[in-house]
Amino acid sequence: MIVRKKRGSINKIKSRITPRVSHSKVKESKKHDLLKDIDTKLESIDKKYGPVVYEELQSRLEKTINIFHEDIEKLFKENFSSYKSDDKSTQSVNDEKYVKPKYISDYEKSKKD
Repeated sequence: MIVRKKRGSINKIKSRITPRVSHSKVKESKKHDLLKDIDTKLESIDKKYGPVVYEELQSRLEKTINIFHEDIEKLFKENFSSYKSDDKSTQSVNDEKYVKPKYISDYEKSKKD
């Protein structure tokens, strides 16, 4: 007769296995950390230089983000005919002369499945 040694409960085994962290959780964690850092720096600027400089910095940050967003939209619109923006005014029109690269069409197929 073969006797098996008791290795421990299933809970002990499960606790040794590290849980997989999903990509969205990692992304949210990074986003949260970044926003926390920005908030800390903005508070220190407000305390050090006052509300006028703080408001100027805030308006410059908003302008910079808007310019970045516009540049990215323009880049995608010019280079990828299948790119569709959430903004209805900047949606691209499919160009008949443009042939999609295989990796883009494969990606689109995988998103549909």
